[in-house]
Amino acid sequence: MRRIFIAAAAAFTLGACVPTLGDIPSTPRSVADQSVLDERAAIAVESSYKAFRTVLESLVDAGMITGETATRAAELDNRAYAAVQAVRAAYRTGNAESYAAAVNEARQAIAAGLGAIKGNG
Repeated sequence: MRRIFIAAAAAFTLGACVPTLGDIPSTPRSVADQSVLDERAAIAVESSYKAFRTVLESLVDAGMITGETATRAAELDNRAYAAVQAVRAAYRTGNAESYAAAVNEARQAIAAGLGAIKGNG
């Protein structure tokens, strides 16, 4: 009886590891296309953050951002950097849902940082 229970438990747990037919990509090209899109999104996020960070540092160095605005911009810079790190981590793991959420969060964080620089945030 114990062997039957163990065999049934193994079958159920291993069954959860097998992808359904809906999860299997139809062609290798569709996998490659999605990979290229993911890489482009990651590059766009990285480039946007680098541009934001460069502008922020330049404005602070020039004395154009000071006080409360500088503090707010620094907080938003930290948020944007953490979001970029999340994009990197999600890309490495290959988790599509967390990757999409991380890209969206990074874009919002960078936009908020730019808004703070312009005085809108």
